[in-house]
Amino acid sequence: MKKQTLLLATIATLLVACGGESTENANNANTEETIEEVLPVVSDYQLNAETSTAEWERTLDQKPTKQKVKLFGKMVDVDLGAVKLNSNGSVAIKEGGLTTTNDVLTKVTVVFDMASFKFTKEKGSGLFDVTQHPNSTMVLTNIVDSTANGNLTIQGASNDMNVQIATTKTENSYTLTGSFVVNTLDFPLREKVKEKDINKDEIKVTFELVYGK
Repeated sequence: MKKQTLLLATIATLLVACGGESTENANNANTEETIEEVLPVVSDYQLNAETSTAEWERTLDQKPTKQKVKLFGKMVDVDLGAVKLNSNGSVAIKEGGLTTTNDVLTKVTVVFDMASFKFTKEKGSGLFDVTQHPNSTMVLTNIVDSTANGNLTIQGASNDMNVQIATTKTENSYTLTGSFVVNTLDFPLREKVKEKDINKDEIKVTFELVYGK
């Protein structure tokens, strides 16, 4: 009788052990399946610089100012009248990238050639120091509906801005159209004038950026 009882207890123990192992294996399998299901799908696209375009337009409204200029070997103060100027041109685009996570735009970058912004010379080499800082970079994040958070870096200085965009998607590409406005005093880009001397000095950049795999 004792032998039968011992045998039954042994069999029960083995059954419980096998059942526990099966349950543990099933739980592990479910966990692995769950991990696979929630892994994000990240896709990267490269900017097509040849098919992308950008245009700039500068609006300058400057009050009368005094500036020091070299005259007959001496630095003298010269009264300058008010300046109102509108100029425009094309922007050369160099490179960039676009990232999606689960088919949602998460990050967009574009690099502009600053030498293509041809403004009136104010530093001897122009408004932008293209020798020391040949490029500017814009990064877009938090892209929702028709707006995005933009960060623009010019000559080592970065500023946040709102960027208006519209997005068109095909099977293998994204096209972003939009615009942003740069206040030249925000970085600052102008050395010979102060904020009090300026009513307005803005550069509006309108773009169409094409990214593909």
